[in-house]
Amino acid sequence: MNKNYEFALTAVLNDTGISKAEAHLVNIEKQDGLYYVSFRTDWQRYEAYVDAQSFQVLGLNFMPSTDVCMDEIDYIVASVVA
Repeated sequence: MNKNYEFALTAVLNDTGISKAEAHLVNIEKQDGLYYVSFRTDWQRYEAYVDAQSFQVLGLNFMPSTDVCMDEIDYIVASVVA
């Protein structure tokens, strides 16, 4: 993983108090001077925006991880039907 991506992830993990071992399905993208960081734990799903210059967390969203994404529902239904 790119070193700056690691810094962005670390900033979010520090803000949430979550260890790197607890974070699953980590996704990091950079666009327009921001890093978009998303990951899941056993209990929650997190999405955050991190400034690419200062690595300050500018926004953080979280929701119960039992809320399944529509893409996952489509996949599950397709898997069962197929």
